[in-house]
Amino acid sequence: MGQELAVGRRSPAGRGLGVGRRVAAGLVLAVVLVFGWGSPAGAHGGASVVIHSDGRGSVWITAQWQDGHPINEPTVVTLSASPAGASPGASGSGQASAIVGERLTQTGDERGTQTWSGVLPAGAWRVAVDLGAPVEGHCQALVPSAGSTDASVQAVEVACLIPASGAVADGQAGDGESSAGSLAPLWVTLSVLVIAGLIGAEVVRRRRGRTGQARESSPAAVPSGPPSDPADPSETDRPV
Repeated sequence: MGQELAVGRRSPAGRGLGVGRRVAAGLVLAVVLVFGWGSPAGAHGGASVVIHSDGRGSVWITAQWQDGHPINEPTVVTLSASPAGASPGASGSGQASAIVGERLTQTGDERGTQTWSGVLPAGAWRVAVDLGAPVEGHCQALVPSAGSTDASVQAVEVACLIPASGAVADGQAGDGESSAGSLAPLWVTLSVLVIAGLIGAEVVRRRRGRTGQARESSPAAVPSGPPSDPADPSETDRPV
């Protein structure tokens, strides 16, 4: 005689655990949408940019997020410089020409270094560095350059702190503002809809499961004996 195997049904506690897991997955998705796709500057808490010079005209910058991570994301950085005074080694020939919008080169090292291929002529220079997305900031420094003269060399390191919303701090808010921040309400709305959809789908599934279980547990009416046939002569014409 064969043994019958009982088919187990998922307990209400197990179904509740499934709902919890789905809701947790929805919450994780919401966090990823809101914070994972936000601006890197907001995620790292702003940036620290340092303008360096060796005192002989070479200029470079190091850039790190305020949490200590180097800014090695693809970032367009340009350098501009204008003479701040007469060149100490010049002989009345006038000041050197201004430098406008020279592109720096990213090295990808642990300090977030970007270098300039040019060299500042001898003299004092007002150097300005503009960083594009994702930093969106500005830094400037007064940089002396001895050039090829025998003047004393003065190295420079000038640090600038750039807040998470660098464009707003520079008074340039508007169309250039980070689009990630402006889209944050949309991500929140989508996340809420995803969570609501998961919960609604689970409720519908549980209701359907209960309905099917109730139908299966209701036994069909079984007659206690064979039905009588009214046309059977043995029942109608039996003599008294």
